[in-house]
Amino acid sequence: MTQSAHDFENTFAHAWTLLARNPIIVLPGIVVGIIGAVAEPAVQFIAAGAFPLAGDAAAFVVALALALAQMAYVTGMAGGAWRHERTGLADGWAALSHRALPAAGAAAFLVIIGFCAAVLAPVSFGITLLAYAVFCVYTMASVVIGERAPIAGIVESASTALANALPTIGVVALIAIIAALGGWLGSLADHVSDLGGALLSGLIQQIIVAYASLVVAGEYLKLTSSLSES
Repeated sequence: MTQSAHDFENTFAHAWTLLARNPIIVLPGIVVGIIGAVAEPAVQFIAAGAFPLAGDAAAFVVALALALAQMAYVTGMAGGAWRHERTGLADGWAALSHRALPAAGAAAFLVIIGFCAAVLAPVSFGITLLAYAVFCVYTMASVVIGERAPIAGIVESASTALANALPTIGVVALIAIIAALGGWLGSLADHVSDLGGALLSGLIQQIIVAYASLVVAGEYLKLTSSLSES
């Protein structure tokens, strides 16, 4: 069963309501940002001291691990918010502690698929990248909220997107627009003051991440519920 335009609009509207009601969803991203600002240079310096060529690679691994942890944590909180209208750090911790390995596996598969999509993009006029964004958008929600295995999560994401192509394309497009708007606001803040602008820009980015996670989680829960009832 497909989703109506009204339901689609309600997802974005209610996601904003949930974010306003549960601003704590932004906190994990802020904490990860602080940890990353300290840990990445430190690990890079230590690794480069031991192995001169390993510094950048070590920093990349740390950044990737932190991003994955944030993604699982925030997705768990988003699922809790949609199910109970309220969420807390306990929802994120439950998701991270129970679904970290499946989420890491799904992320690894997504990197491989994304690389293939990028390689084929020039000859497909970018269609492979669009397909990647659309068909894989629900993967983390499927793995963390739906508790699917990594490959099963990718398959469920693709099948859900295929059965609800227009709403899913809308989700991806509107999130991209919101992210672009947030980037523009962040760049304006950077011009106001170096430190204050950087802090405001970082906060805007984390609000966008939290809101996007809520939108994707909400659509996933609605669409998979609709599929199970059809």
